[in-house]
Amino acid sequence: MPFNNASDPEMIAKSAVVAKEFTPEKYAYLLSLLPHPDAFSERHSRFEANYPAALTGDPEKIKEFQADRKAVDSDLTLLVGLAKVLAAKDPSVSESLGLGRLAERTAAAPVALSEPHGFRVAYDPKGHLIASVARVPGAKAYEVWVCDGDTSIESNWRLAASSFTCKSIVVTGVNRAKSNVLKIRGVSGTGPGPWSKWVSLEAD
Repeated sequence: MPFNNASDPEMIAKSAVVAKEFTPEKYAYLLSLLPHPDAFSERHSRFEANYPAALTGDPEKIKEFQADRKAVDSDLTLLVGLAKVLAAKDPSVSESLGLGRLAERTAAAPVALSEPHGFRVAYDPKGHLIASVARVPGAKAYEVWVCDGDTSIESNWRLAASSFTCKSIVVTGVNRAKSNVLKIRGVSGTGPGPWSKWVSLEAD
């Protein structure tokens, strides 16, 4: 799923935008982009009927046949794409449309995430704490955790930021009256990777 690694605030923000833009009118427009059964049937009949004439070598008939083929190919491509999208809810859609069974994806070998390098944090002119790190190959997202207590106690660590990018990560919830220790890790579809080296922030 495209938003599996999104934080709750990021997910809510994205959902709010879609809820606003995904109107009944937009829904009707999206449906209008799909081939209508009557129109597809008409294009198929013309495509099939023009095939024998195209075999005669008549340039005009060949041109008509190629245009019909292109139209049918475009419709089939859209229907295959629709079947792939809907397979998450109903895998039988492709076969029910006569397109056959969708090819099963071969699962890619999971990539072992490496330790992040170049982790840095600094306050911008507005007082926001900004983190950055070198890109971790295979990472889909990044998590910044912070601790202002005993770092050996796991419960003292808390998630302070998550981001789909490795640069300009806004870190929140840091108590500047205390000394803080921060660390970052990459996250992939198979889970989180190893932690970076810690970065310390002295109390103001």
